[in-house]
Amino acid sequence: MWYRLWAFIQLSRPHFLVGGFLMFGLGAATVSSIGAADYVWGQVLVSSTQLTAHYVNEYADVEPDRHVQHRTFFSGGSGVLAEEVLPARTALYAAWASTLVAVATAVSFVDRSPWVTAVGLVALGVSWAYSIPPIRLLDRGFGELITSAVVAGGVPLIAPLSQHMVTAELWWSIAILVPVHGSMILALELPDLDSDSIAGKRVLAVRLGRHCTEWLIVGLAASGIAIGVIGITAGDLPSTVTLAAVAVVPAAVMVMSMTTRRHDVLTASAVTTFVTAGAGLLVGLSI
Repeated sequence: MWYRLWAFIQLSRPHFLVGGFLMFGLGAATVSSIGAADYVWGQVLVSSTQLTAHYVNEYADVEPDRHVQHRTFFSGGSGVLAEEVLPARTALYAAWASTLVAVATAVSFVDRSPWVTAVGLVALGVSWAYSIPPIRLLDRGFGELITSAVVAGGVPLIAPLSQHMVTAELWWSIAILVPVHGSMILALELPDLDSDSIAGKRVLAVRLGRHCTEWLIVGLAASGIAIGVIGITAGDLPSTVTLAAVAVVPAAVMVMSMTTRRHDVLTASAVTTFVTAGAGLLVGLSI
């Protein structure tokens, strides 16, 4: 029993939920006052939607995940379905359960803020459409962009929309984080480049090839930095958000690890870059 419970926790990949807490917290930090109930229910909406995305992806990619050769803590899936530790239907049932929670939570906001309901339902739809045919966004070449727009753009808006107050500082933060999140997603695709190609997964990294993907990763990360500099220089962002500049360190590690093919270092530094940038903006806007 405990073995299967641990396998289900691995399937849920709870370490990825940190990003949802961070992005929701960033948006909440720009709101002068938000009630405890709105904060809790907003976070439930975000986390249940994230879990849905994880479960659906695991269910849809059982066969491709059997070909993964370089699974890391952040890439290649959990492996529990591919290795038949749990039956694939477990992920499907879990996806429906988390979907019901997300729908109920999104609908609960409809009287206070229909925009929160809309953003929540769109994000939930993307959680399914990203991996499940016939849409299967991850095979379209632009699924990564949509995911970054939802995670780094939509999630931070939920708390402010619930209070009907979206600030210019938040829009600048979103403009910074969307390309940084995009670079992270592409970095997480690199370790599985060969196995995805063999399995017929047409993710963006497979379409572009390793060399072009690496340049795009660098370009997106640099774009996020450039937007931050422009925002501070223009006076639209407070100088305190320079705390986010710490993200340059893991970003440099990410770039160096691409050349050495250290997949574990690459994926960890990519995630750290996004988390550090988000945390720096959150603290900088809270001071």
